[in-house]
Amino acid sequence: MGISFGEMAPARAGGTTTVRIPPRGEIESITHVQHRFGAGCTARRRVQHMTTTSETEAERSLEAISGVLAEVLSCPVVVTTDIAATLEAFEAAHCLDPGIQPAFTATTLRGFVRDMAPQIVHEILEPLGMAMVMVRWDDRLLLIGPYTHEPMHPGVAEEAMSRLGIPSAHLPVYKLYRTRYAIVDAEHAHRAAAALLHAAGSEDLLGGLHQVEAEGGTIAPGHGEAPQSASFTVIEERYRLERDFMDAVAVGDAEQALAALQRLAGMPQTISYLNTPFLGTTILRIMARVAAQRGGLPPATIDAISQEYAQRLHRIGHSVDARRTVGFTAQMVTDFCRHVRRHRQRSYSQLVRQVTDEIDLHLSHHVSTTDLAERLGVSASTLARRFKTETGLTVAAYTAHARAERAARLLATTSQSVREIALFVGYDDPNYFVKVFRAAHGMTPSAYRGAHAE
Repeated sequence: MGISFGEMAPARAGGTTTVRIPPRGEIESITHVQHRFGAGCTARRRVQHMTTTSETEAERSLEAISGVLAEVLSCPVVVTTDIAATLEAFEAAHCLDPGIQPAFTATTLRGFVRDMAPQIVHEILEPLGMAMVMVRWDDRLLLIGPYTHEPMHPGVAEEAMSRLGIPSAHLPVYKLYRTRYAIVDAEHAHRAAAALLHAAGSEDLLGGLHQVEAEGGTIAPGHGEAPQSASFTVIEERYRLERDFMDAVAVGDAEQALAALQRLAGMPQTISYLNTPFLGTTILRIMARVAAQRGGLPPATIDAISQEYAQRLHRIGHSVDARRTVGFTAQMVTDFCRHVRRHRQRSYSQLVRQVTDEIDLHLSHHVSTTDLAERLGVSASTLARRFKTETGLTVAAYTAHARAERAARLLATTSQSVREIALFVGYDDPNYFVKVFRAAHGMTPSAYRGAHAE
């Protein structure tokens, strides 16, 4: 997302400086008159400097607000004075095909901007189900979007293609295009535009959205093939890479899974959902869940991992920071693969695997053999005996070991305090946690962090 500001003309100093000519008999040298004139110039330059500084600060403020709104809405928010270049860039990035979607071409948008009333928030609705907000004031244009108002329900794409007379060859590409964009409520888009207008020292004259329904386009004879930017060969390649990704997760191979994602991210933008904040990560989370189930990971474990990352994704919001999104996705995929790999490598019986999964997923909770036995439908004595026979450890000893391992990983990879980590892995008493950790790793948590921090 870019926010473009044209060069601001420096403020012109208003008025003139008048020098009083001393009346005859009053002692006032020419030098003194020049000094006073110079002071006036200095003051005028100071006003010019203050005005320019104020304008720069206003631009920075608008840029910051635009960035926040883009994250909240999960769609582009652009303020610009270079209107022609911005609309050309918009068409290149967001117009599916000029013949199908003329409302999103730079030529159409330039004409609309030229004729639109200032300080009125307009929402353009086009027949393919996409929308955008535009409002202009002074020499600036605000553009929010594109976005869509409704999810892609079954049959919606087919109905739109039929209604507009668009060849069915475009259907797969249109579905991929439409699902790239965030679902944004019209009221939220209006509030965002009104907030930016207010921040810029202007106002929303209408107090609501002025909606404009754009006309659809048609495909000229001889243009029934799908756009070259997203050929069927490319679509087939995407499906192959998705299969590679899911196959890798199913066997717990994080390296191959991440390699497949890397290749997916490099596909054309119209075909790759990975470049869409929030949506791409959500789709991958669902794919990883299905693959992990294929790999034999118990549903309870899959659900716990999935819910953890769903909550974390909700907390970070619709981030448009590519590095943040990539890091989050890689961590999620690696976590799924680690659990699948560990589950597949165990030679334990199903009952004992269920117990270890329960312990690993709920380390911060109190673990009791009685509670585990009741949850898994066996007697406490049977569970304790079979667990000790297969693992060589009691349930309590296994839990302490698992907590120490999780704590070690957190110490090496996070900046959380020892007390916070102790609470996270189930120890209310930090001193007791230090004792257990020392027994497992031969050193205190602080010493371990110093030796292993990444």
